[in-house]
Amino acid sequence: MKNDKDLFYIQKVKSGDFSAFSAIVSKYQNMVFTIVVKIVENREDAEDITQEIFIKVFKSIQQFREDSEFSTWLYRIAYNTTLSELRKRKLFFTSIDDSLIFNDESFTEEDDTEKNEIKLQYLDKAMKKLLPDEIFLLTLHYMDGQSVENISKISNQTVSNVKVKLYRIRKKLAVEIQKLMQDE
Repeated sequence: MKNDKDLFYIQKVKSGDFSAFSAIVSKYQNMVFTIVVKIVENREDAEDITQEIFIKVFKSIQQFREDSEFSTWLYRIAYNTTLSELRKRKLFFTSIDDSLIFNDESFTEEDDTEKNEIKLQYLDKAMKKLLPDEIFLLTLHYMDGQSVENISKISNQTVSNVKVKLYRIRKKLAVEIQKLMQDE
């Protein structure tokens, strides 16, 4: 389902009303920034990359074909730009602080606060061992609530490949957390 409001502003920008681009930026800047800041460690770097993403979007908006969701197209640019900038700048990435990744009984609300804090510390340490594109996939799926189909379009991977990667990433995290727990 296409967002008519997005298409309205996109068509205005394409026809030369460049001030309409501010509505697009306003709508998406927080989510794009959130995704980028979850991957890179430095807020200033995340701000720079987010700005670079919107510059790229502005320069290439004429190429948006309007046959898919604008957000999918935007997130693809964000994904590629972030990974490219990480390689260029050799930035370090950080984990996302999110207990939503695991839906099993090891992260239930019945656990007391101290146990949850320890588990989140293990999760944080395990997340630091992930690659930037793995963090990006997790962020899109668990933080932004993107469907596997949308992630497939954003990352230019098949739906099956995204499912397999998300599964492997969760398994990788579980193994790392298990190792950390055994070491203590």
